Amino acid sequence: MSAPGTAAPDPEDTDVNFVFAAVENSGRLTLSRAELLRRLTTLIQTCEGCERVRVVDVMPLARPDAAGCNWSTTLVLETAGVAPEVYALAYAQVIVTAREGWNLQ
Repeated sequence: MSAPGTAAPDPEDTDVNFVFAAVENSGRLTLSRAELLRRLTTLIQTCEGCERVRVVDVMPLARPDAAGCNWSTTLVLETAGVAPEVYALAYAQVIVTAREGWNLQ
């Protein structure tokens, strides 16, 4: 039974992390390189004009940075002819959020 004023957990809820990643003590998901690239690609492709842009590589860091992320802000993109001023905006939107929540396995 839940405390008054709080909702009980929904037994139908599914933890999507169980299939794709492990959660670190820091709250970050640890993803394989392939899964990280897939998720980054999915995010960047949600940005207008970047539907065909793909993230093909990330650069690991020797040790996590001050925020706890273990991969750099450097991404290797397959731009599919998208103009730099278009994919640069998408990159800026995606990279900050992704590095806050995901680590490389």
